[in-house]
Amino acid sequence: MKKALVCLVILAVIAGMSCQSGPTKSGAVIDGSVTQEKIDSAFNKIYDAYRSKLDLTGAREYTVQRGDTLSDITRRHYGNMPNVGQAGPSNGFYFPLLMLASNHVIVDPDFIEPGMKIVIPDLRKNLDNSASRKAIKNCISDVSYIYDKKGQTANYQGLVNLANSL
Repeated sequence: MKKALVCLVILAVIAGMSCQSGPTKSGAVIDGSVTQEKIDSAFNKIYDAYRSKLDLTGAREYTVQRGDTLSDITRRHYGNMPNVGQAGPSNGFYFPLLMLASNHVIVDPDFIEPGMKIVIPDLRKNLDNSASRKAIKNCISDVSYIYDKKGQTANYQGLVNLANSL
């Protein structure tokens, strides 16, 4: 009976751990209460881990305009490109790629401001490069962890779906 009880406790612990947001590949973790400072620190750790893997050859620059959101900018530049994974409506969930390419111009994608100059990398070129594709996949997966911590379920799920499709 004791063995069965111990096994049940171990299984419950394992099941509980598998349902939680695990550590990120970049090492970005938000412990305890979620604060903007912790979110910014985690985003910066993600960018530092993956930025060097991008191919920025031929990248374009875009200046954020009043009323822009990062997802809107992403959709405008990547539109309905086929065969780029399950990026959601009009590829809007590729916004972490713009953050990554812009080298700390954007810390938190929920806080962009008019006048910011962001970099729009060639999506197709980066997905065709295995090292860049892996970095994008890991970046998007790690960003999904932060959205889970922020309690933004729709963004979390959209990012997870995209990362899993790459």
